[in-house]
This record gives sequence, structure tokens and C-alpha cells, in this order.
Amino acid sequence: MYGARIRLISLWLSQTARVLADWCLRVAAFLMWYRGAGSAGDAWHVATAVFIAPFVLLSPINGCINNGLPRRWVLVGSAAYTLAIVCLFAAAQGSWMVCLGAVALGSAIYSPARYAMLPAVAEDTGIPLPRVNGWIEMGGASAIVGGAALGWAADAGSGTPLAGLLIPLLLALNAVSFLAACPASFPSDLRRPEPLGRALTGFFRDSLRIGRVPEARGSLFALACFQAIVTAGSGAMVLHVLDRDLSQGLLQTMVWLGAGAGLGCLTAAWQGHPRRSLGLVPLGASGLFLALAWRILAPEEGGSWLPSFLLGFTGGTINVPLRAAYQAATPVDARGNGMAAMNTAIYVCTTALSLTMVGLIRLGVLPNSSSQLGLLAGMVALAVVWAWYQLYPQTVEQILEILLTPLYRVRLRGPGCEHLRRGGPLLIVANHSAYLDPFWLSKAVPRTVTPMMTSLFYDMPFIRWCMVHIVQAIRVPVSKFRREAPELEEAIDVLRSGGCVLIFPEAQLRRREEQPLRLFGQGVWRILQELPDTPVLVCWIEGGWGSFTSYYNGPPLRGKRPDWWRRIDIAVDEPKPIEPKILADQQMTRHYLMRKCLECRRHLGLPVLLSEPE
Repeated sequence: MYGARIRLISLWLSQTARVLADWCLRVAAFLMWYRGAGSAGDAWHVATAVFIAPFVLLSPINGCINNGLPRRWVLVGSAAYTLAIVCLFAAAQGSWMVCLGAVALGSAIYSPARYAMLPAVAEDTGIPLPRVNGWIEMGGASAIVGGAALGWAADAGSGTPLAGLLIPLLLALNAVSFLAACPASFPSDLRRPEPLGRALTGFFRDSLRIGRVPEARGSLFALACFQAIVTAGSGAMVLHVLDRDLSQGLLQTMVWLGAGAGLGCLTAAWQGHPRRSLGLVPLGASGLFLALAWRILAPEEGGSWLPSFLLGFTGGTINVPLRAAYQAATPVDARGNGMAAMNTAIYVCTTALSLTMVGLIRLGVLPNSSSQLGLLAGMVALAVVWAWYQLYPQTVEQILEILLTPLYRVRLRGPGCEHLRRGGPLLIVANHSAYLDPFWLSKAVPRTVTPMMTSLFYDMPFIRWCMVHIVQAIRVPVSKFRREAPELEEAIDVLRSGGCVLIFPEAQLRRREEQPLRLFGQGVWRILQELPDTPVLVCWIEGGWGSFTSYYNGPPLRGKRPDWWRRIDIAVDEPKPIEPKILADQQMTRHYLMRKCLECRRHLGLPVLLSEPE
């Protein structure tokens, strides 16, 4: 794992140098074209179109290369190609706009390879995928700012101390990208070699496959729309200053946009939970609307840096969780094609919105930047409504987690940490000592968890609304004897659909200090009888007993001091199905799971209770 994290740093350095070099060249080519064309807006659109064309037009080839070849060597080969192109154009003293188009061919191959590797990076390093994306995107956003600044400063006509150093800078950055890509190898990164003809059609075949996955389809659609709006909004701000103060306004605006985007990506990386990270999208969308509205209402001559920063920041917080969700939902054998399709969708959507705005500008419908930003703000307002409607459960979970963070420090320990499945059926079995046990487990386990909750807790005011609309928990009626148990059928249906169910087989909270574990009920056995191949994750939660929500020294939530920075340790064993000979007997299954639960204590350095609980 330590070596994988070193290779992650190498990948981060390679992609940061790649983006630095590309944006340095883009700004330099834009400035040179601007001097010849005389229109800043036209020059900016030409430079942008030249760079993104290979991402869209050659996407089947890009996907074919990234799906069939080892992605480490795709990174190395594309970086070597761009280095050779820069050397060639420097020696021939050719047009830098043509050079930009040639370099874009290599970048269009490099980009899908980088994104396709990230799920494997997360698996090999043990770092959650949203966090990996946050760090990678933070490096990219910072590199955009640095590349723009370097391109501006190294322009031969700028009069700065770095003027005329464009060629050495481009050579150095491309060399760093090439050398840093060499170690970037991750064993979990799988590929799908195919014959050339089938590989070329594989892009369209895999795109249809991905489109049939609701999580992938939804996250890609949202990502493409938000990226288009953020890019168009950034362009409107840039063009607003281009016509007023070319020497300072462009660089300052891009610096604030990029700095905000970098910090937004880093902030989004704080949330590593794949479900809860999506809760940042409605919050970021609301902030994006405020940023655009603020810029419209800001004075013409001042106060523009903060809206620019906020636009970048909210764009970063939206970008990271949506990219991570799409990567996680993309089939493993289609990641190369899937990431090429992602780039295509983003650039096509961005281009379509940009062309629409250009057409409206030419017709006089959008005569100035304020009207352009007004159109975008109206689009974002609709997106805000959609985001809150689709993702309000994740957002509420996100807000609750932030509120509970000062109260509890939740840590996951044990051999099961490295074997937690992010997909497929999983049954979690744990002791139950406090009301917040399901929240602590849901925070620690990196996937959506459906808990089975007794009606005593489920039916509490406000808790019931959360259980129904946010957590979607399974209600377990409290009764001494029942002929039917529909809640078990609900749990079985969730597992059959590939979900994760949390069950507390004790069926009630711990009541006594001397009895850490009660006799397990037969519900867990009945579930496993229907699905005997389901992996079972056995846990022990330490720290709940004695908390504000436990029966320690009285009923929960009454007559006790609220918790503050309380340590909650969750020990997890390796998830695996129960052996058929054990599962054949009800009593043996229940006692086996009780014993495994108690044995988990050793992962926390606690004594293992050898006696059977009553």
C-alpha cells in the first residue's frame, strides 16, 4: 500500500505537469493569435476549439487505446509524443497554434488513461475514490492557474523577465510529465485487449452499456451540464475583462477562478464516502447560482475577484463527487472507453452551450457579459432544483455528518478494512450498544448501508422522517412473538439487488455493564438461509456504551452530558460467506456469529470474552 501511494504521487506530478504544459501553450498560442487576429474573443475561441477537437473527434480511438493497452504505457507514450512535438516545433520555429493542435492529440489520449486508472488507484492505495479524485482535480485546477501565468509571463511580447523562455518551459514540463508517468503502475488496473475492429466499435458498445447504468448515466449527465455552465461562466468573466484590460484582467480573473477551483476540489476531497460526497452537489450548485448572481450585480470596475473565486470553488465541489460517482459506476472492463466518453460528453456539452451563446451574442440577444451570466444563472437555477430533488438525502446526510463530526471520532480497524466490497450483496452483523450505532457504521463503511431498525428508535419524532426519506431503513416491529416477519423479506430483497444490509441480531440495545452481548436472534439465520452465499461482515463497535445515546447510567438522551470528540472504534473481520455445515443449524449459526463478534475485539487490543453470552 505504501508503494502504491508513492506511485499515486508520481501520477499526480505527471498529470499536473501535463496540465501546466497544455495551459502554458494554450495561453501563449492565444496571445500570438490575438496579435494577428485583433479580436481577443475570436482568438480565445480558436485556441479552445483547436485544443478540444481531438478529445471529441477521436474519442473512439482514444477509448480503444485506453481500453486495450496497459494504461501506464499509454501515459508514458502520450507524454513522450507531446515532448517530441514540442521539440520538433521549437526546432522548426513553427506556428504555436498548430503546435497546440498537435499536442492536443497526445493530451486527448493521456486524459482518459489518467481518469481510468483512478478506481484502481483507490483500491491499491486504500484511499477512497472521491478523495483520490479531489487530490487529482486540485492538482489540475492549480496547474491551470500556473500554466496560464507561465504562458503569459513567457510570451515573447509580454516584456516580463520570463519573456522568451516559452520553449524551455514547455520542454521541461513535458519532460517532467513523461518521467513521472513511468512509475505510475497499479496492479488492480485491468484492461480488455480486443482485435482492432472490435476495439474501435467497443467505444460505442461500452457507451451504450454505461448509459444503461442509472448511476453512471445520471452522474455523467450532471457532470457534463455543470462543467459546461462553469466553463461558459468562466469564459464570460474572462471575455468581460479582455476588452477592458488585457494586460492584467485576464490573468487576475483566471488566477481567482483557478484558486477557487483548486480549493473547492481539496474541500470536496475531505468527504471520502462515495454516497455522502454526492451531497456536495446541491450545495455546490446553490453556491454556483450565488456566484453568477453576485457577478451580475457586482460593480463594473471592482469587486469581481470574489465572485470569480466563488465560481471556481463551487465548480470544484461539484466536479469531484460527480467524477468519482461516474468512475465508480463504470464497468471495470469499460473504463478506458468510459473515460473517453466522459471527456466527449463534457466537451460536446460545453461546445454546444458556447456556440449557442455566441449565436445569441451575434444576434444581439446577449449584448454584454451581464446578460450572458444572467442566462447561465437561469440555467443554474433549474439545475439547483433538479440537484436538490435528486440528491437531498445525501445532502442531509452530509449536513448531519458535519454536525456530528465534533462529537464523535469514528475509526474502522481490522483485516476487513482492505476487503470491503464496494458492490454486490453484503450483510453486516454487529453488537448494539447505542442509538447511533447505525450512523457510525454508515459513516465508516464506504457504501450505501440499509440498516434494520427497531420501531422503538425508528418511530421517534424526526428520526422517522430520516429513516423513511434519508436512510431508507427497514422497520422492525418490537414484539415478543410474531408469525410473520416482512422486514426479513425486505432485507433479502435488498441483498438480492446487490445492496448492503446492517442487522443487530440482539434486537435491542445493551442494558447492563456486565452483559456486553445478548443472545442473537434467529432473523440473521433466516436471511442467510435464503441467500447462503452472501458475504457476512462481522463487527464490534467499541465506545458506544457510555455515550449519550446508550443505557449507561440511565436511559439514552436523558440526564447525561452530550458527547464531545468521543472515540468510536469499529473492528471489522474479513467478510466471507458462512460455511454450509454451520449454516445448516440455526443454533450453531447464531452462536458462531456471536463468537466472531466477540473475537473482533482483539483487533482493537481488547480482551476477547470467551464465555458465551446469555
